[in-house]
Amino acid sequence: MKKGFTLIELLAVIVILAIIALIATPIILGIINDAREEAETRTAELVASSVELAYTGYLFEHGGNTPADLCAFMNDHFAMDGATLTTCTAGSNNGTVTVGEDTYTVTYANGMATVAGGTNVHAGLTPINVKLATK
Repeated sequence: MKKGFTLIELLAVIVILAIIALIATPIILGIINDAREEAETRTAELVASSVELAYTGYLFEHGGNTPADLCAFMNDHFAMDGATLTTCTAGSNNGTVTVGEDTYTVTYANGMATVAGGTNVHAGLTPINVKLATK
């Protein structure tokens, strides 16, 4: 009698492994997508905190006088490891911050900064509002 597996036994194992792969793949992809969205949300929160720190730095340097627009304090005071202030034109209340491949929009109005998703950020990102300190 020969030792080893028959062709039917090998095919049965291959079919079982294929079924397991078909079940596991969507679950794994869902976990990866959830992790990516969570990372983008946390990054947006870090951007919001950095905007708040930039604003506070501006207030400190200018004797508590509030800035005229977003770029008045972002251009000189925004600092976040791995992030770049990509657009912020003087006199504007809108800017963009790039972190890796993701871009976040920052708007400033009535003492409130809002960080929202932009390029490469999942559509479901809830905008983050930061009430900025006043005198």
